[in-house]
Amino acid sequence: MGKFINQMFFTLLFVGLFGAWVFAQSGGTFQIEKSVIAAGGGSSAGDQFSVDGTIGQSVAGITSTGGAFSLAGGFWGGTASAAPIARTKFDFDGDGKTDESVFRPSDNVWYLNRSQAGFAGYQFGTAGDLITPADFTGDGKTDVAVFRPSTGSWFILKSEDGTFYGANFGTNGDIPAPGDFDGDGKADLAVFRPSTGTWFLQRSTAGFSAVAFGTNGDMPTLGDFDGDGKTDVAVFRPSSGVWYRLNSSNGSFFGVQFGVTGDKVVPADYTGDGKTDIAVWRPLSGTWYILKSEDGSFYGAAFGTAGDLPVPGDYDGDGKTDIAVFRPGDGNWYEQRSSSGFAATHFGTTGDKPTPGAYVN
Repeated sequence: MGKFINQMFFTLLFVGLFGAWVFAQSGGTFQIEKSVIAAGGGSSAGDQFSVDGTIGQSVAGITSTGGAFSLAGGFWGGTASAAPIARTKFDFDGDGKTDESVFRPSDNVWYLNRSQAGFAGYQFGTAGDLITPADFTGDGKTDVAVFRPSTGSWFILKSEDGTFYGANFGTNGDIPAPGDFDGDGKADLAVFRPSTGTWFLQRSTAGFSAVAFGTNGDMPTLGDFDGDGKTDVAVFRPSSGVWYRLNSSNGSFFGVQFGVTGDKVVPADYTGDGKTDIAVWRPLSGTWYILKSEDGSFYGAAFGTAGDLPVPGDYDGDGKTDIAVFRPGDGNWYEQRSSSGFAATHFGTTGDKPTPGAYVN
C-alpha cells in the first residue's frame, strides 16, 4: 500500500511540475492564474500579452510583451518578475494602436481619429505652443499636452477625466522631450537645452535629474534603445549624422553614424524586439533607413515624397512601428502597416500638424 501511495505521489508531482509548463498562454485580453506544488504560482493579468513559464526559473523567465500590465510570480525561487511597461505612442484611446490625429494651429484644436473610441476634438493650447502628446498619467492613453516656450510651462489634459494641470519646467529656447526616464509607465516632463547641451528631467518616481549630454545644434531623440523600459538620454548631431546616447540600463555610452544632413530622425521599434531602432527619413527621396537593434544590419524602404511629414506609429497594434507619412497638401495619411498592409486615410487639412510627428526633428 505504501509503495502504491509513493508511486501515486510521484505521478502527481510529475504532472504538477511538468504539465504546468508545457503549454504557453497567449491571446487577447485575459487573466491567468496558475498554482503549482511547493508554494509556487501567482497571478498574471493585463492587456494583450503572452506569457511563457519555464521550470526552474520565475514564471516570466523569458520576455513577456504586450500592453500595460504587471507580472509577478515565482517557481522555487519565490521572487517576482517585473516586465517593462510598454505604451503605444500616440494612442489616445488605449487600444494599443496609434491614432491618426492632428493639431490645428489656426484654432488650437486637437482632432483625434481614435481607432476604437471614434472621433474627438479638444480646444487646448494657444498660438506658439509646441505639442507634446504622451501618457503622463500612466493610464495607457496618450494625453493631449503642450509646452509653452514663452513661459516654460506645460499644460496636460488628463485622458481619464478631462481635467488639466500645468507645471513650470524649462525656459524659452528649451526643446521639450518627454519620455519615461524612470520606467514607471508615466511620461516625465523633460527638456533639452541646446545652449548648454543639458537635459533636465522631472521624473515622476525618481525625481529631478540634470544630465550634461550633447552640444549646441544637437537634436534630442526619444526612445528606449537598450530595451530596459526606460527612455534613454540621446541626441542626433546633424552636422555629422552621428547618434549619441547614454544607455539607462548600465550608463554606458554609445555612438553610431547613421544618416546625413537634411534627414528627419524617426527612431522607433520597427522590428518589435522591444528596443528602439535608430532610423531616418530622407525627404528628397522619400526613403526610410532603419538600423535594426537586434543585429546592427539596416534596410531601406521608399515610402512618401517630398513635402510629406513622417508619422511613424503602430497603426495596426502588432507591436511593431509602421512607416507612415502625412501629406499636408491634402490631409491624407499613407501607412505601410507591418501586419495589415497598406492603408490610406483622409484626416486633416493644410496647415495641420500631425501628432505622431510631434518629436520628429
